[in-house]
Amino acid sequence: MTDNEKPQWELVADAVLALGGQANRHQVWEYLKRSHPDIPFSTVTAELNSVSVNSQARTSYNTGREPRRTDSGNRYDRLFKVGSGAGAHYVPYDPKAHGVWEIYPDPAATSTHKTSIRRVDGANTAVTVTLTEGAIKPGNTFFPIKAFEGDFFPSSLIRAKAPDAPAVKARFTTDAGIEFQSDIYRSSVNTGYLHNRAAASDYYAARGAKSGDVLRYERTGDGSYHITLLPAATGTGSASQQNPATQTETTMTLPINKILFGPPGTGKTYRTVDEALRILDPVFLATHGDSRDALKTRFDELSDAGRIRFVTFHQSFSYEDFVEGIRADTDGDESDEKEGGIRYRVEPGVFKQICEAARSRTVVESGSGIDIAGRRIWKISLGDANTEGHIYDECMDKGLALLGFGAGADLSGVTSRADIVERLRAAGEHVDSADYPVTALDLFVRRVRVGDLVVVSQGNFKFRALGEITGGYVHVDRDGADTYAQGRPVRWLRRYEPARPYTDLMDNRFSQMTIYEPGTIKRERLAALLAPEQAESREPEPRVLIIDEINRGNVSRIFGELITLIEPSKREGCGEVLKVTLPYSRDEFSVPRNLHIIGTMNTADRSLAGLDVALRRRFEFTEMLPDIDALDGIGVAGIPIDVLLSTINRRIEVLLGRDYMIGHAYFMRLKETPAIDVLAGIFRRQVLPLLQEYFFEDWQKIAWVLNDHRKADDALKFLKQNGAGMAELFGDLELPGEGRLWSINPEAFENPDAYLATIKAAQPAKVPPAIA
Repeated sequence: MTDNEKPQWELVADAVLALGGQANRHQVWEYLKRSHPDIPFSTVTAELNSVSVNSQARTSYNTGREPRRTDSGNRYDRLFKVGSGAGAHYVPYDPKAHGVWEIYPDPAATSTHKTSIRRVDGANTAVTVTLTEGAIKPGNTFFPIKAFEGDFFPSSLIRAKAPDAPAVKARFTTDAGIEFQSDIYRSSVNTGYLHNRAAASDYYAARGAKSGDVLRYERTGDGSYHITLLPAATGTGSASQQNPATQTETTMTLPINKILFGPPGTGKTYRTVDEALRILDPVFLATHGDSRDALKTRFDELSDAGRIRFVTFHQSFSYEDFVEGIRADTDGDESDEKEGGIRYRVEPGVFKQICEAARSRTVVESGSGIDIAGRRIWKISLGDANTEGHIYDECMDKGLALLGFGAGADLSGVTSRADIVERLRAAGEHVDSADYPVTALDLFVRRVRVGDLVVVSQGNFKFRALGEITGGYVHVDRDGADTYAQGRPVRWLRRYEPARPYTDLMDNRFSQMTIYEPGTIKRERLAALLAPEQAESREPEPRVLIIDEINRGNVSRIFGELITLIEPSKREGCGEVLKVTLPYSRDEFSVPRNLHIIGTMNTADRSLAGLDVALRRRFEFTEMLPDIDALDGIGVAGIPIDVLLSTINRRIEVLLGRDYMIGHAYFMRLKETPAIDVLAGIFRRQVLPLLQEYFFEDWQKIAWVLNDHRKADDALKFLKQNGAGMAELFGDLELPGEGRLWSINPEAFENPDAYLATIKAAQPAKVPPAIA
């Protein structure tokens, strides 16, 4: 059977084997794209879980439909899942190493087939140990071991004590993406540590480990082990209680408030991609760190899914844009009694939207994944969000979608709009065929098909549930009530509390219409929300807000009272949480701890004042200076570009300071096209204008930076000073030294010797006293 003929579950299982018997979902996806370029990432994740014996997600697929044990030789029992969340990877299933698992009927399960998974033998595949201050003490860090009973760590892994001799090392992987080889040093009968302190130091720094946290060691079955850190609040319990099949990733580190600052062209905005992935998908960053294309693709995926928001501050940016403001809006929806009127709405800004998204968690899920290809998507309102919450709750509890139009009429069997009008009139409704209630009922009863998806809105700016239509129209007897009698059976796939912002699904807000088919829903965002990994963890996902040019806006005006709330210790979920009442909506508001803020700041921009002191002390700052090493080996016509930039920057640093140096990014294109005309264009159209701005058109100092004052040959000078003709203009008037006419010498930019002469006297020049 060729790969094109194989089912997808077999493709992903074979891919793990082809990748050396261990791979995460990103690696499997990259591998399969070589032969199946259109295979979606969500499909790969779903299929991996469907053939993993210990993945609870498989109970919503055919592979987990029928009760059975995994020692029965079933062809679907191919893989074992190690870890959870972003740090999970997959290995071939070995019953001896991984134990026997059972799919069993479970009426209380939320899975599609009402089955669950449990382990049925007593083999121990995981042990835990609590970290002490001594284990994480800088300079003396180590991975503690307290599991010498049984054969969890084989004797071959434990080094001899007298005399000291190394043992056979094993491979260790971690949830921080750090891998290493180590044996075990046994310091007493029941204690010891992994003999690799450097790895422990790197790991604890990456995970922010603290005393009281728990290390969890999992045996993966291929002779290696996987280490996961569980925070003190969630890491307690015995190894048997912390089943790798049911454990979810609950690690929540302190929020990150970081500003990348430095001169222009040092790659601050470029670096935000790595910083965001370090927070949201560190395993992918560790795996694909050398591939900018892969990192940017993953960054774009997370942006499309609403996990990353990007905004640029400027002088006109305001609190109303960032937090919330009042906006005028014309609303001509068919459901409005007055069409075309102007309404004033309180509209959330980008910061409030991402805070609401970060706060939202999945409180109900059914099934662990669904293919949305070919399905129609409908927006529906289940009762008024402010006054009819009981309707929404009834729909969730009973697995229904209910529509309020129809006066209790039974619309079973209708085949046209005319039939609907006739039934409504018979029930006492005065309607015409063109009225919106008839349109809504026609869509709900006749147009919506089994298998279509529904998005339940909450007002215009949020949605609170996602579902799949599972049956045709039903008339609901509501004990004589004449509203909300029109129903459709629904399997509710996701339910969110609080509701998520519309930006997690689309770029435009929802319409007021009770039911319609939005054309602006981003299917990739919906697919991400319905992906299996979303079903595995009900905890809120971390989110990242990137603020480019953070110091170009009026920070006090933009943040307002939120300057206090973004402080890590004042976040929601922290001990010193603070809340404020927003001025327009009067909503009580706090900032969730799983929102991380990354800003960039150009230190050479003199058009603005220094960053607000109150904001400054709430951020950590990472300086980004020109990376001369990035230009190593780049030469143009014999000109070493790294030496050229380094020399120019040393002069700028003397005359102005390090905040005004020139970044390496201006010259990176020379790596692909090392031509003199490209270098000339960079100097003529980017470097020289930047120097003009830095020195306020003080051409004398610009000439010093370019070393023109020490070039004997005028043809090599980028700038020419001409004093001739001054008498004709001013007579015998004595002019100051700078009273000269300056001109740009275009030929010098095309001459390699002009650049070499700029470098030639790299030692400190004797700067004229005029600079004082």
